[in-house]
Amino acid sequence: MAQDGSSPPVLFVVGTAGSGKSSLVTAMQRWSRFLEVETLTINLDPGAERVHYDPEFDVRDMISLSDVMSEYDLGPNGAQILAADLLAAQASEIAEELEGLSGDLMIIDTPGQVELFAFREASIHLIDIFGRDKALIIYLFDPMLSRSPSGFVSQMLLSSIVEFRLGLPCKNFLSKVDLLDEDELEKIIEWSERLESLEHALYEEAGGQRTEFAISQLRLLQDFAVSPGLTPLSSELEEGLADVLSFSQDIFGGMADVRDGFASDLGGDAGD
Repeated sequence: MAQDGSSPPVLFVVGTAGSGKSSLVTAMQRWSRFLEVETLTINLDPGAERVHYDPEFDVRDMISLSDVMSEYDLGPNGAQILAADLLAAQASEIAEELEGLSGDLMIIDTPGQVELFAFREASIHLIDIFGRDKALIIYLFDPMLSRSPSGFVSQMLLSSIVEFRLGLPCKNFLSKVDLLDEDELEKIIEWSERLESLEHALYEEAGGQRTEFAISQLRLLQDFAVSPGLTPLSSELEEGLADVLSFSQDIFGGMADVRDGFASDLGGDAGD
């Protein structure tokens, strides 16, 4: 619950394995404390070996992946799937855990394998528990995969599938931009903003029917994008964090009492 008694916005951080989901949650917790924004952090990944933030709710307190593997004689992937279903089955317990929480924002670290969160019915149930009417998706693009046109397009399509599957507003962020050189970053951002530039790069890389299919899909996505383009993000350097917060405010408003606290950050990060 937010400090005024209403439900806070809920940000589900989604992306492929290694895209920086846990790092973003850690950075948001640290950064928001500096701004005096009450941010609640949630870990929904039962397979996480460790996290570097202090979660208000941690799925590992309810479900142990190693115990699931042992009890049901499953490998890691099968155990992750079953753990997601077991978690949804304990919906009432989760609701009780969340009942006493208060804050301005809730940010949720989802499982490392994006398909476990995006394509299981259990996740739809969990979104409803956390509050669908105040929920958003922060989708993270892997910077290494984004360096090639086909890798970039693959992530664009996957992000759109996740948005369609979960039925929530979504904003795309290019994660870990500190790992890219200036030319690489500029090229990727240009692809996200100028479809003709991406089309040209795709034809140079591959061409043919595969490229024609990708371009036709991208044109459709461009027409229906809620939040077009790709926003640079570095949890390490705390760049783009204000854009995460402003995305929530653009959709749901709120947190008027802390706006002045991060206005300077928004001027540097979000207004570019």
